[in-house]
Amino acid sequence: MTKYKICSLPYTICAIWIFSTIVAGDEIAVDLFFDGETYNFKLKFLAQEEITIKLGTIKTWKIRPIVQKGRVFKEKESLTIWVSDDKNKIPVRIKADLAVGSLKADLDDYSGLAHDFDIED
Repeated sequence: MTKYKICSLPYTICAIWIFSTIVAGDEIAVDLFFDGETYNFKLKFLAQEEITIKLGTIKTWKIRPIVQKGRVFKEKESLTIWVSDDKNKIPVRIKADLAVGSLKADLDDYSGLAHDFDIED
């Protein structure tokens, strides 16, 4: 199985899997390379969801990687990623409960996308 770096995972998911064949509840196994070690985990495709960020309202896929609890993440299901449900498949929101606090990041700018970005104002 191919190993993926944590920072490239959302882009790798989009490049490898065709989301039109995925339904809510599907899981995919992935090997993740982080801090010199390889971790096995699953990605859960939770739901298609519209979210509103600074740029507008975007149709997304809500994805939850099952990560290793402990050093970085508070629980196995501490990380959630929202990926645009369009041809770009870019991460637009990330939320995580970390061992030392929490994180929420929204996309607030973009450029150079291969396709039009489907945002409702």
